[in-house]
Amino acid sequence: MRGKYLSPAFAVKIGESAIRNCFRDQLKYLREEGEEKMGARPTVFTEIGIPYDMDDKYAYKTGNYTSQTLAMDANHYALEGSGVAGFTLWTYVPSNTHYWGDNWNGEDLSIYSADDKQLPTSPEVDSATYNPESPSYSEGRTSGDASVSPSILKRTLSVDRMSASRTPSVNSEGVGMRAAEAYVRPTQTATHGRVVSHGFDLKNCVFHLTLSAPSSTAEDAPTEIFLPEYHFPQGKTEVEVLGGKWKISVDETQGASQQVLRWWHAAGEQKLTVKGLKRRQGTAIGSEAEAGYLDQCKETGKSCTVM
Repeated sequence: MRGKYLSPAFAVKIGESAIRNCFRDQLKYLREEGEEKMGARPTVFTEIGIPYDMDDKYAYKTGNYTSQTLAMDANHYALEGSGVAGFTLWTYVPSNTHYWGDNWNGEDLSIYSADDKQLPTSPEVDSATYNPESPSYSEGRTSGDASVSPSILKRTLSVDRMSASRTPSVNSEGVGMRAAEAYVRPTQTATHGRVVSHGFDLKNCVFHLTLSAPSSTAEDAPTEIFLPEYHFPQGKTEVEVLGGKWKISVDETQGASQQVLRWWHAAGEQKLTVKGLKRRQGTAIGSEAEAGYLDQCKETGKSCTVM
């Protein structure tokens, strides 16, 4: 409770939105308490994640990871809204299986499992790749391929900073990333100015960034935002800025392709919004799975959740 409520009864939250906001506020309180007692120092959460075996392992039986996607998205919503400097996603276990979990203490929090299917595919993108009149047009685009496949997202995740050698390519069949659409998110990687707020609305696939810049950006030092191609495929991305100019390009970084939006803006408060491709969340490849636990609750009028 941390002294925030007069009575434990006031701490009860009902409904998904209320719980998400409560989680965000809890992380914010922790950051503010740390700054109050230790001074203005950056806050980093070293372990945050979700149990993937929730709902009595329903996702393992059906391939429907809707509940896990929503839970992971709630974590990131809280992190983005709390104003912390960073976090470490817990955890990655190469030997994870549905039966044994993380092989430690009965936990099953790994974002990867050898038993899971590959990442959800992206719908076909029309053959008109990059129209110069389109808001998402970029002369810096290095590839003319109009389709978006799991391999694009896998390459984004394939950078191995723990080894000097390049990570071997992964077989496209059976790459077990779980609820990846929730944790592979757009985010600012370099900003000219102070970040006022930022966040990614997974349901509507909209990223927003507000910052306060002390001066105009230099030509060689724009604000940079990582845009995962899974959410923001070419031809399906719209960018709105309060002012300035921007460009989307694909960079090669240590053997991995990463889509980056560069934004040159003026001084003062600046706002940017990027709209991507909305899609159904948590569904396994090539299947229209049955309704997940959350959907079943909603259908039976039990959508209220108490925490």
